[in-house]
Amino acid sequence: MDKIQEIAKNGYQILCDVIAEMPLKNKVFYADEFILQQGEAISSLYWITLGEYSMHYCADNGKAFSLGQRFVSNCIIGELEYLTDTPSQFSVVANEQIDVKIIPISVMNDILCSHAQVGIWLSHLLSKSYQIGMARTMERFLQPLVFNVAMDIYQRYQQHKPLIEFNQVFREAERFGCSERTYRRAMTQLIEENYIQKNSDGYFISDLNKFELLLKHSSVGCDSLLST
Repeated sequence: MDKIQEIAKNGYQILCDVIAEMPLKNKVFYADEFILQQGEAISSLYWITLGEYSMHYCADNGKAFSLGQRFVSNCIIGELEYLTDTPSQFSVVANEQIDVKIIPISVMNDILCSHAQVGIWLSHLLSKSYQIGMARTMERFLQPLVFNVAMDIYQRYQQHKPLIEFNQVFREAERFGCSERTYRRAMTQLIEENYIQKNSDGYFISDLNKFELLLKHSSVGCDSLLST
């Protein structure tokens, strides 16, 4: 497995070097502008040198799900649609002004034909994305909402990230596939039980040991709070 990871790492570096050397067209996307729109057929891939974007999915019934905000460097967008020849599964929205390079499909075809290691990297990238995405989806389906919110808070605490990712509450609710009202109720539960507190700077964990005990007990179905 280490060998595959090494090949994938080399493939990524090759792609970075090739794109840096190519006279590709640039395009500017401004805050809240779609880079890709759900259901859109792609004609090119996009290479983000540095920037932040968010991904959203909207069902036919109007419910929305968000994969959150992502700050990336040297990141490719549209690779799944390119490999499967399908329309964009998600809407990808710029959170700030982003300068991207346009990679025509014909150019990407040439890169893959000339550099097999880039193909290994793409395969490795999509495999990891699938595993992470499925694990998150299963947790969302099988665990109560309050547990998912609490686990998200804990993971963000470990990664030294703000406990709230989006400034708008309805956007936070979309990350859990629920309504704003339901999300607020889950946060209120955690506050009332003194697992988290809110001040002028945002939310923070009140008692780390108590919070970890909550997650430990809830994972085996022992905490009544998270059964709602």
